[in-house]
Amino acid sequence: MSGGARERAAAKLLAGAGLEHDQAQAALAASFSVTAMEVPGALLDEASLPLFGAGELGVAEQAHALADLLTNRLCLSPDRRDHRALLIDHALTQRSAHPLQIAVIGHELARRAGVASFVGACAGEPWTVLRGDGEMALVGPGSAASPKAAEVRARCPHQVAHTVLSQIRATAPPDSARRAERLLRAVPVRGCRRD
Repeated sequence: MSGGARERAAAKLLAGAGLEHDQAQAALAASFSVTAMEVPGALLDEASLPLFGAGELGVAEQAHALADLLTNRLCLSPDRRDHRALLIDHALTQRSAHPLQIAVIGHELARRAGVASFVGACAGEPWTVLRGDGEMALVGPGSAASPKAAEVRARCPHQVAHTVLSQIRATAPPDSARRAERLLRAVPVRGCRRD
């Protein structure tokens, strides 16, 4: 598929309802990476296996298990400098991931394992948010105290895609920045559903 065809397919997917985080991030990776992995979902499926059964644990134990998976098994290292770290294929293969991509990957791993989670923002930083029985825990490259529910804002796949594209537009070479600008026009952010 040509670059233009990948971009048009991504724009159509990103504009649609019912978008999931993994779908949005795979579409973005296919739009920007010459050698994008065909199915990042397959790698996420395999990587999530150690979390199966964690849904029976308390939220703090789930958070510990997810943090261990992200840090020690996937070896994801936070990177805010390289625009490619915003793309899921780069994050999963190069182990260099923007904190927003770490939050998405964490959510997708948890979701696949049946652990209640969403991509959220708290104190201006992206997190995988685990929740259960009136409590929640933040998992990500930073450290945070136990958040109050009112301090955490869910980010739907459209909002995350919009943020990724905005950052690529601001930091990537001109060709990628122009592609990000075109794709931004397709991403609806008003009226997004909350995870």
